[in-house]
Amino acid sequence: MKTLYIFVDESGNFDFSPNGTKYFILTLLSTTDPSRIGHCLMQLRYDLLPNYACGDRMEERGHFHASEDQQSVRDKVFAVLLEENKYLRVDAVIAQKNKANPIFHKQEVELYRMMGEASLKYAFARAGKEKYDHAVMVFSSLFDRKKRGVIKQAFKSLLKRFALPYALYFHDSKFDFCNQAVDYFGWAIYRKWESNDKRSFDLISNTVKTEFDIFAKGKDEYYAYKK
Repeated sequence: MKTLYIFVDESGNFDFSPNGTKYFILTLLSTTDPSRIGHCLMQLRYDLLPNYACGDRMEERGHFHASEDQQSVRDKVFAVLLEENKYLRVDAVIAQKNKANPIFHKQEVELYRMMGEASLKYAFARAGKEKYDHAVMVFSSLFDRKKRGVIKQAFKSLLKRFALPYALYFHDSKFDFCNQAVDYFGWAIYRKWESNDKRSFDLISNTVKTEFDIFAKGKDEYYAYKK
């Protein structure tokens, strides 16, 4: 059975005010061979355990997390992921939140549906060339129960459009190396957009196939960001 695996993470928050993040981003990592990603990160994890080379936070958590790992660890994680470049692709949909119509502020499901439709369009871009028997989507456990319902509602209706059998899961990132990988890619993309920090993004730019700014053509801004 030929299966397309899609791992999803989000960056930013749903605070539509000057106090919130500037951007909300969905990042998708798609692969037909998730075990390769898992193997390389598991090997790196064990390689870093001697002499606390993985840093204090890894000692406490036991898994990779981009925003909390040391820069030396980040560099090594990106390095091993890039070695698997031909086995994965990364797509991101970016929403500049102050351009989002106020109707989205109270209806998260509609924003998820709009961004989800765009992200799946790119993630399934290869579907026209390759025939899959199944699709598996795995979301980070950062989503609480309420948000899981929102996501299921949005993505299940979208997945049905592809006329492809699918399964949808919510897995704790600490137990899924592919979720840790998409966290890393999403963090690099988020840093680029939110803080104009491109150090990590420059390392992965060839792996990121699309960055779709969903409100790019919008001219109205409904509030100003703090300077």
